[in-house]
Amino acid sequence: MIPFLKKYFTPILNVFILCVVGVFYFIPLDFNLYYTDFPLKLFFRIIIGIVIIISCIDVFFRWKTLFQNISPFRTFITILASFLICLYPYKYKMILGLGIVLLLLCLFYGIYKKTFYRPHPIMIAFFLLSFMKFLSILWSDNFSKSFHHIDYYCLFIMLPIVSCFYKVQKKELYPFIYIPFIVFINLMTLNIASYIFLVKQYQKPLFSFLSLSKGYLGDISYIETMKWSVTLHQSMIGWGFLLVFVMGYWLWRENKQKWITSWHIIFYFILLIIVSLIIQARVVILGIGIIMLVFLWVELMKKVKSRKKIIYYTSFASLIILFLLPFLIIKKNNYFNDEIRNRMNLAAWNSFKESPFFGKGAGSEENVIIKAGYDFHTLHNDYLSTLVEQGLVGFFFIFLFHIFVVYFGIKNKFLLGIYVLISFFLFNTTEGIMGFPICIPLFLFCLLPPEDTSCLSPEKNISLPANTQTQDTP
Repeated sequence: MIPFLKKYFTPILNVFILCVVGVFYFIPLDFNLYYTDFPLKLFFRIIIGIVIIISCIDVFFRWKTLFQNISPFRTFITILASFLICLYPYKYKMILGLGIVLLLLCLFYGIYKKTFYRPHPIMIAFFLLSFMKFLSILWSDNFSKSFHHIDYYCLFIMLPIVSCFYKVQKKELYPFIYIPFIVFINLMTLNIASYIFLVKQYQKPLFSFLSLSKGYLGDISYIETMKWSVTLHQSMIGWGFLLVFVMGYWLWRENKQKWITSWHIIFYFILLIIVSLIIQARVVILGIGIIMLVFLWVELMKKVKSRKKIIYYTSFASLIILFLLPFLIIKKNNYFNDEIRNRMNLAAWNSFKESPFFGKGAGSEENVIIKAGYDFHTLHNDYLSTLVEQGLVGFFFIFLFHIFVVYFGIKNKFLLGIYVLISFFLFNTTEGIMGFPICIPLFLFCLLPPEDTSCLSPEKNISLPANTQTQDTP
């Protein structure tokens, strides 16, 4: 009984909390979270503290197996990296300083151990993209403004360098993924509980969130359900939850039932759907469907032995997603269609045609937005931003980066990088995340095949044919 409770500690506790709060909705009581003299911000800070304690208890139960055969210093680096992921939905701006600390620790550890790895093609492509971002300052119309626009890429010039001195081991991926997976289950439960208190306070139907309408709460904003977060941005919070879901799915397939069980995955998936509808994160609602199609594709490709067929089927599926999805769902559905975004995209495309090869320089996307009649800092689409500012040359590097992640992911039987890349692709086309501090731990831990790739996973069947040579890990 005790081992069972330890194994399912977080799901059992969260189901119990949701049941209690759900029953509270139907009880005619005057008390309500949103109708009390107690400061709401202070209340949520206390709850966040409780979430941290609960998560630490769960990790403590699995400490010996999670960090088995990992040195103390590398354990600290892994915990710090996972902590950065946990911080993202709560207060993403805190990640910057800790991200710098993480890079320096990895660099100094590699120098101390006198380890050096050949620059990986993925990181070379990313370095060239970052360098091109800085180089585009030279042909921008305002030097200081353009540098301020892309100054966050300073860290990403450093990231490929650090990857030459520090390489993540496969066993370190397990605690790196498991910790935020557990934390996010608790945070999503908190978000749902906040929603139940809110609809009870304003006498709204319990399942109002199913209406697929941003005004489903009437005069009340769904933002109120996210008051536990300082980030307070539905797409960023929802994307963080989706990202950890795909990472958790990989861990479940990699070591089935050892840390993340089928019940963990199912419970997380249900919470993710509910929360994405509550906070109206449209990119996550679409992303869940796309991610599930990708998982289905992976299972189907296990049955295919021919490389030509894999390429054919993958290309066909990609065409359906990239072309039919925008026209059949986004354009034809008012819920997903965004006129403001459409006008900015059109203005960006016209700007690209004026200077297609090298773009108009860093920061020029702001001028495009102003000409379109809006007051935003970015186009909310990293690919369009790259076309406008760095032209086809910059777009080639970002495209090469994506291709390398997919290629080496399949070649080394390491699908985690592909799953994470797809999550980034979804968010890059709707908001933009490339170059943000959250990329530091994710790119360092998830995109490069880990050091001990000899440990094959249950996903090993989806790979290039056996006669294709694989790259040895340095």
